[in-house]
Amino acid sequence: MFSFNNIIHYLSEILIALTIFLQIICSLFNLKKISNYLTAAGLGLSLYFLIAAQVWPSELYSFLFKIMILISSLLILFLNTRRVFIKYTIHFNILYLFSILFLLMIADSTNYLSLYLNIELFSLAVYFLFSMDKRDVTIAESYKYLVLTVTASAFMLAGAAFLYGLTGSFYFQRISDYIKTSSNYSFSTYVIPFFFIITGLGFKLGVFPLGNWLIDIYKNVDTKIAAFISVAPKLAIFSALVKILGSIITFESSFIIILFALFTGIYGVIYGIRSNNLKEIMAASSYINISYLLIALGLYTKLSLATMLFYWAVYVLMNIGAFAGIISLEHSNQYSQNADFRGYFYKNPLFGLCFGICIIGLLGFPLTSGFIAKIYLISGILNSGVIILPVILIMIALMIVSVCIYLNVIKKMFEEIPYKEMNVIKTKSTNAFVLYICTFMTLFLGILPAWLIKMCEYISIYI
Repeated sequence: MFSFNNIIHYLSEILIALTIFLQIICSLFNLKKISNYLTAAGLGLSLYFLIAAQVWPSELYSFLFKIMILISSLLILFLNTRRVFIKYTIHFNILYLFSILFLLMIADSTNYLSLYLNIELFSLAVYFLFSMDKRDVTIAESYKYLVLTVTASAFMLAGAAFLYGLTGSFYFQRISDYIKTSSNYSFSTYVIPFFFIITGLGFKLGVFPLGNWLIDIYKNVDTKIAAFISVAPKLAIFSALVKILGSIITFESSFIIILFALFTGIYGVIYGIRSNNLKEIMAASSYINISYLLIALGLYTKLSLATMLFYWAVYVLMNIGAFAGIISLEHSNQYSQNADFRGYFYKNPLFGLCFGICIIGLLGFPLTSGFIAKIYLISGILNSGVIILPVILIMIALMIVSVCIYLNVIKKMFEEIPYKEMNVIKTKSTNAFVLYICTFMTLFLGILPAWLIKMCEYISIYI
């Protein structure tokens, strides 16, 4: 029954829907100047009421993911990208808000039908976002994304239909209750539909070998949209995966996830070492970090889930900070190559320092939140009660080798070249704001991480 409590629970979604309505009114009167302010206000109010909402302990992890989605979306909104979107400001904001709305609904999904519907609606909104850039290569990537995402969703829906035939329900909790009380468990009965589901969702996360589209998207779409794709939808999918695994977690399903994770990390490292393009390196970084998170998720213990939540919180900030630096580079008429950063630290020390901190945070350097996240993640896996020494060794090897990828970027910034050949990076005020905020939080959570760790551990108890 719908009541006042339901309205309070979905107030953040209602506010975003209201903001979309106001944006449509703005489009009728061509009020471009207030469109961005209206979008920022809508997202800010939605975030405020979400943080202030009273929720059941069992809903805390879902709310944490929604808070991270809104924070990342708000930061990315401030990124000042290329001029291609200037005349489409209102249309961009409408599609952007629609995609965020569907992501919040994915995080709130309690059954496979609502999950499937919201994923498809989000994919459609993102498809139109891609298509706003009228270059032929971007339109080609848009069609590729649309076809592949429909195929992946078909796999997920097939697995859900299989589970419905076995349990008579699409709801995660009812499926979990049925499995716990059923004596007809077999490998094929539940692992086969789970494999279909993880295959469909693995595409959305960019998991190898299902995520080859990710690199093409990062390279060819606008960097602002690439930054959005790199964090927000993955947060929503992980939120859904936590619920799904809670209903069907078995040794076999954990093994499948960890296997996907290891191959994803290995592929990301190999691709990143070979690449000299900064956006391709960020795609490789996405592969590597998603592999760490999937290992923690696959183990599905209270401690491993807590480490996953903490890792997500810090990864979002470091990743957006790195993209803010890349966008600033593009404003200087550079081409996002490693070589374009040569000597920039000496003529742009503040930019070089902040961008470098975000990169070494992804690397896992001490005093940054990335270092704490990696140490905490390893300790959580080691204390999970599962003996997986080969997995730990491969994971540590990936972390060591991935250092070369990030250091290759930083090294270029300190290469000495003739002063006249250096160009000052044109950092827009909003891009600088995002970069400085992400840098500050990367250092703050690296020095004082205890409060966030305790919060993640508390939330994981009620998952």
